[in-house]
Amino acid sequence: MDVLQTGGFVVNVLTMVVAIGSSAISYLVYKDSTSPDVIVYLEQNNDAKTILNIVIKNIGKSAAKDVKFSFDRLLPHRAFHGDARTDMKDSAFITGIPFLAPGSSRVFMFGDFKGIKNFIGDEKIKVTTTFSKANSRNPLSRKIVNESYIEILSMVNVDASDNSNCRKIADNLSKIEEALVKLK
Repeated sequence: MDVLQTGGFVVNVLTMVVAIGSSAISYLVYKDSTSPDVIVYLEQNNDAKTILNIVIKNIGKSAAKDVKFSFDRLLPHRAFHGDARTDMKDSAFITGIPFLAPGSSRVFMFGDFKGIKNFIGDEKIKVTTTFSKANSRNPLSRKIVNESYIEILSMVNVDASDNSNCRKIADNLSKIEEALVKLK
């Protein structure tokens, strides 16, 4: 009888440990899926494909607050070929962002491929982003720290032809203007 009671006790203890473990894993998955996640990256400008933008985006499921940025080297205000202003003095990268909703972003014109390549070279700039979950009810919640990289090498040979509607309208207006000049 003692062996049966001991075996039953061991099975109950193991079942309890498994239940506690699965509850902990479920909580961690829930917590991770409802956290903000702020990243920084380069992308082509939709209206002018030769221009690259720096994007700050919250890809998480929750709002972020007190978003701050630091860099492992200086970031230029603009990086166009022949005109690279090397000291960024005013932008969200300097002042931070008080509140960034899930799915929202800030987009800043950064420069053209040649200008950014001249500034960054073959290296990458590490961006450390620090923020908190905006409506957290946990008084012990800690800051979240993300690392992103701004690099230009992945943009080599990316199509930068401008086939936008704005470009087509501008071309057609030029043709109309030329035709009107010939009519005079």
